[in-house]
Amino acid sequence: MDHRRDTENDQERNKAILEMLNINKVSASHQAKPHPYMRGIYQRLDSLEAQDFGSSDGTLVQSFRSVVGPHQAPPGWIWFNVSGLNPSMLGAELVMYRKTLHPNPISVTVALHCVTASQGALAESPALEERLLTLDQRSSSGYDVFDVSAVLPVKPLEVVGFQLRYTDESGSLVLHEALTRSLYCLNRGSLSEPLLVLYQSHPLHI
Repeated sequence: MDHRRDTENDQERNKAILEMLNINKVSASHQAKPHPYMRGIYQRLDSLEAQDFGSSDGTLVQSFRSVVGPHQAPPGWIWFNVSGLNPSMLGAELVMYRKTLHPNPISVTVALHCVTASQGALAESPALEERLLTLDQRSSSGYDVFDVSAVLPVKPLEVVGFQLRYTDESGSLVLHEALTRSLYCLNRGSLSEPLLVLYQSHPLHI
C-alpha cells in the first residue's frame, strides 16, 4: 500500500513539473528589462576583442530567471525552467544578489544542492559546491556566484532547482530556507531575482 502511495505521489510530482514547463517564465515587460548582472556580462563581452568562442550559431551566453516551482515541490528551492537551453552550453552559474549584511562578523558554511528534472523525473545530486560565506561582507558586485556547470550533462535538461544549506562554525545545521530568504533577493519579477547564466565558453565573472 505504501509503495503504491509513493508511486502515486511521484506521478503527481512529475505531472506538476511537466505543467510547469508550460508556464511563461516572465512577462514580456519583465523580459524587456535586462538583469543588472547580465548588463555587466554584456559589457564584458563588448570589451573583449573579437575572438573565436567555438560557437556554431553565435550564441555566447543564455540566462534564465527564476520561476514558480512545481505544485508539490519542497519549500526552500529556487527553480528555473531551462527547456529552451542551447545544448552547446559548457558552463553555468547561479547568481544570487546579497541584499542583507549581518552587523557582526559571522561566517557559515554553505553547500549548494541541486535537483534536475529530465523527461518528467526528478533527481537530486550531491552538493555541487561548498564554501565559507562571511555574512557581514559581500563581493564588490553584490552577487554571490556559484558554479553549477555540473548540471549540464543531464540531457534533456528541463527544470532545475537549487537549495543552499548552511552549517555554523560548530557544525550545526542552520534553518536554510529562512537564512536564504534573509540573505538574498528571491522576489520573482525583481530585477535582482536569482539568475541562471549559461556560457558556451568559461563563465565571464564580473
